[in-house]
Amino acid sequence: MPGIVFRITYLSSPYSKRNINTTAIDEIFNSLIPAFIFHSVFILLINLWSHTVDFQFVFNLLIGNNTAKNINQLNVYIGPFLIYMLLNIAVNFVAAYFFRGYVLKTRLYKKYPFLGIYNKWYYILKPLASEEEKISVWLDILVETKHESIIYRGFLTDFWLDKDGSIKELHMEDVRRRVLAKDTQEFETTLQEIVQTTDVAGIADNDTRQTDEEFVFQPKSAAMVDERYYYIPGELFIIKYDDVKNMNITYFEEQIYTIPLIEQENKG
Repeated sequence: MPGIVFRITYLSSPYSKRNINTTAIDEIFNSLIPAFIFHSVFILLINLWSHTVDFQFVFNLLIGNNTAKNINQLNVYIGPFLIYMLLNIAVNFVAAYFFRGYVLKTRLYKKYPFLGIYNKWYYILKPLASEEEKISVWLDILVETKHESIIYRGFLTDFWLDKDGSIKELHMEDVRRRVLAKDTQEFETTLQEIVQTTDVAGIADNDTRQTDEEFVFQPKSAAMVDERYYYIPGELFIIKYDDVKNMNITYFEEQIYTIPLIEQENKG
């Protein structure tokens, strides 16, 4: 039990790499190391206080030996055992809480991956920034439906994980959308206009021109591309990740400036 408390406290986050729906056997196995460490420390402390642990009784109790089922012996040990467990659990909780804070502050998980707390998606979609800067995440998401393909773009505000640690939902704001089918229609229309206005005779007289030259459509400016998107009103836009075909991520770094208290007083 103390080891499980340590593990749950250390990985307490909606973005943790811990699979909430793992079996009891998996949780116990992953909690054996902290449990062994803290039980060993507590047993050493008990011995220092001139008390002894009846390991034979504990062993008999675990294997179901009738000797350990004697009600008189259980009454003798039940009180100290409950106190021991409560103290052990409390120490595990406090130790995990402060150890978690230390690992995050010093980013020790980069040097020792087994100390990692968050799911891999957390470091991609919520990159860690320093105190002097803020990082905003901009997404371009291609979503395919039964009838059309649509690109959604906007700032990521949050995301949810499923029980397997994969992305379940993407939460965005300031969202715009664009239907890819319209791009194809605009391309064909533009191509026809260019062909119609081309001097065919001039091309024929030019012997050095390649007749099989590939035509590449390039927008004149970024504004032409931006006009293909239209704004979606609303405070929050949610996309189910099952519908996402691919995703492009852009990071924007913003510097955070703080005005010293002395300057604020002078301005006042």
